[in-house]
Amino acid sequence: MNLAFQWKTLDKPVKVVLATGERQRDRVLNEGEINEYLEACPQPWKDCATIILDEGFRPSEVFALRWPHVFFNEDGTGLVQVLEGKSKAAHRMLPMTPRVHRLLRHRHDSAGRPAEGWIFPSSSECGHFNGDVAKDQHRKALTDSGVEAFVPYTLRHTALTNLGQKAGGDVFVLAKIAGHSSITVTQRYIHPQAEAINRVFSQVGTTLGTVGKALKLKRAQPRVRNRANN
Repeated sequence: MNLAFQWKTLDKPVKVVLATGERQRDRVLNEGEINEYLEACPQPWKDCATIILDEGFRPSEVFALRWPHVFFNEDGTGLVQVLEGKSKAAHRMLPMTPRVHRLLRHRHDSAGRPAEGWIFPSSSECGHFNGDVAKDQHRKALTDSGVEAFVPYTLRHTALTNLGQKAGGDVFVLAKIAGHSSITVTQRYIHPQAEAINRVFSQVGTTLGTVGKALKLKRAQPRVRNRANN
């Protein structure tokens, strides 16, 4: 059976609609931008943004954190548990970075070390800090810091890109950290470096360098005709 496929040429290029202030979908903030932005952030968005940048959480996951989700260890380490999310993959527990440990410990102590309740309580209908107020504080931080405009999601994208580099290209580890139900989504954050590729191939007795040399030697050799095939 012969199947004929007909290709249709688009009259116009596909237009990707970006959010207000967003120049590209995959922007990653540099260290200078992060520091200037966080310095200008009002609370509680500053602490929320810091957790997103360090842990790679979704903003909604941070807003919905409760004190029973936080576990402090005596040695200055701790764990944060995420129970929000539609998929099972979104439910996860991650170690705190030192910066996140400090800010959560400070909030816990300031609140009288409660065993229950929201970490970021507010007078909103849901009872905790939410995206509507966060957007207002985000815009103020952009104005006051002078950092080029970006959408709040960029914080998570920046975090996962940085964590992807630290994961050494292990897409399954990063998917677990990100709470992705499919590694197809996670793959956009994985960019294998030459060192990582060399490290993998060195385990089987070769490197990209030796492959490159072999190709050069092969090109340098004169071509010899096979007389049997003439």
